[in-house]
Amino acid sequence: MLTSLSLLGLILTQSYIIMRAFNTVQKQFDHRVDQALDDVIGEFEIYVDTAYYFSDPGKDTTIGTHPENILDIIDTTLLSVLMHKYMDYHRLDDDYVYAIVKTQNDSVLYSSGSFVFGSGRNSVHKACLSCLWKKEYYYLAVLFPQQTNFVFFELILWLILSGLFLLIVIFSYAYTVNTLFRQKKLSEMKNDFINNMTHEFKTPISTISLAAEVLLATDANTSTERIKKYSGIISDENQRMKSQVERVLNMAVNDVAEISLNREKTDIHKLIRNSIHNLCLDHCEKDVNISYELRAKNHVIVVDPMHIRNVIINIVENAIKYSGELPKISISTAKADDKIIISVEDNGIGISNDSMKHIFDRFYRVHTGDIHNVKGFGLGLYYVKSIVNLHGGYIKVKSEINKGSRFDVYLPLVK
Repeated sequence: MLTSLSLLGLILTQSYIIMRAFNTVQKQFDHRVDQALDDVIGEFEIYVDTAYYFSDPGKDTTIGTHPENILDIIDTTLLSVLMHKYMDYHRLDDDYVYAIVKTQNDSVLYSSGSFVFGSGRNSVHKACLSCLWKKEYYYLAVLFPQQTNFVFFELILWLILSGLFLLIVIFSYAYTVNTLFRQKKLSEMKNDFINNMTHEFKTPISTISLAAEVLLATDANTSTERIKKYSGIISDENQRMKSQVERVLNMAVNDVAEISLNREKTDIHKLIRNSIHNLCLDHCEKDVNISYELRAKNHVIVVDPMHIRNVIINIVENAIKYSGELPKISISTAKADDKIIISVEDNGIGISNDSMKHIFDRFYRVHTGDIHNVKGFGLGLYYVKSIVNLHGGYIKVKSEINKGSRFDVYLPLVK
């Protein structure tokens, strides 16, 4: 939060400095315009004085001693030359319009182009002509239609560099914050994985220890059946631990994309029923209500039956694990264009939008703090998505907190 506030303060400060710099350059431009107008009038004043000094009252070709208006003493051609000379000298925009304006009613007596006060009246620069004509008040006005753009382009290099460095700071900050949150998420995943692995191995280790203690306490009177029973328990639990370790190592080290698929024609409806029947209906810890709506007409597809069976089992196992005491699982199939859809819907706890982005990541499990009532290593859905992708399909998930989830697996139909 402190860094965010500092970044916000930096942006506001930089914006304020840019505004101040723009205003400063604008004032400098106005000052240069005033100097240019003063130089023009100053040179005209010398010209008029010289013309009067050398004038011959008896001839009409000179300025004469009785000019009737200001244009009698201001040569517009010379005015144009002087304006161009001093605008260029003071490094001003060459896109300008000048005019001789009567002060009393702002009527334009002469202009070099279309001179309109309009809404840009404040951008009109003025210089009094009383030093040249004292009978009435006139002023020399100049208007720069593109003054704002000219000032902006004077600052363009500084603005580009300032904006570039500011964008670099913002990008670096965003990247740092994103990395921080990603590392935090990875840390949570790592801790959750370690805790669940400990929990998964703790049960078989405890069972093996108890069985071993019983065997150590046997004597000559102990029946053979009892010894076989506890030896079998040790063997089963050891095999269970071995399979868990192999599963973790295989998924952690090997790339699923390297799996070779043994495709064959498979009746997906029959595969679904057999997979669910063998899953855990005989020894589930919960009473599971599973319903089928297998409506796809073309349900013979070319897939690797072993891996697709594992895909179905993983999704259904998750549905059971993350449901309440009375899980209700609905399994359905349908046809969509050139694909068959296998849908598994449950009435479980649902998945949050934040977790939805990561459920297919390797080792990711929904963070449940220190409660480990849901077994697993966070590898099931990673495996599911990888196998479905290898078959040329994809998977979609819809979920709502406390209302359940729906997994739709799309597999291509091969003609």
